[in-house]
Amino acid sequence: MWSNTILLFLLIKIISGFSMERVVNGTDSSITRYPFAVSMRGATGSHKCGASIIAPRYILTAAHCVSVNKPDEISIQYSTTDIGTGIEQINVIPVKRIIVHEKYNVQPEFANDIALLELKGQLVFNYKTLAPVTLPDAYYEIPQVPEGVQGVLVGWGKNETNGFLQNHLQEVDLKIYSDEECYSRHNNVTTVHQICGGVDEGGKGQCSGDSGGPLVYNGTVQLGIVSWSIKPCAVYPYPGVYTKVSHYVDWIYKQIY
Repeated sequence: MWSNTILLFLLIKIISGFSMERVVNGTDSSITRYPFAVSMRGATGSHKCGASIIAPRYILTAAHCVSVNKPDEISIQYSTTDIGTGIEQINVIPVKRIIVHEKYNVQPEFANDIALLELKGQLVFNYKTLAPVTLPDAYYEIPQVPEGVQGVLVGWGKNETNGFLQNHLQEVDLKIYSDEECYSRHNNVTTVHQICGGVDEGGKGQCSGDSGGPLVYNGTVQLGIVSWSIKPCAVYPYPGVYTKVSHYVDWIYKQIY
């Protein structure tokens, strides 16, 4: 009897171990750590994509999140760690205008996957739970080191491919890859306008619902916008692909000023 119990316990541990390797594997975070993170809500009022605050009236996200939408179908929930489908209209602001990059194209590989949302009204920053993200200098490239530079992905996306959206804000530490390794791992389909983030062994990274969200460096500088990934989510050896924000800073400023 005891041997059967031990065998069952070991089988459970083995199965659990394999399943954990496919989980995006974030940890609980807080809006006070990333006060620029916001949830983009779709027409039903539930979370659709991630996004980030860049100015009192402007939100940065991925073009594929909004390219087929009208402004009145989207709203932004800000200054909150916990979101949910049934949540009351707390800290929610409607969108006035959607600005999709004029050269956005799903093929090949989500080129120029970047968009801005102009809000109806203006956010008032308190710099505790509500503040803008820092944009990098135009065409800034992070220094590359052999082990890779650490970045952080923030969002409410699914914890695995067929999993559930997270009500509580998540963060996950990721390696930011050089352009060369990004190309190599994705069989040379990525471009210089994209950046990769993941871990060498797989099992950490973006999933559905993280699209449009920020990949940050040094806690406050946004280097990437979640664009696309190979499924199942965070599968080895493919890191997630992000729009490289530094290559679009001039475009961003042209739209908002």
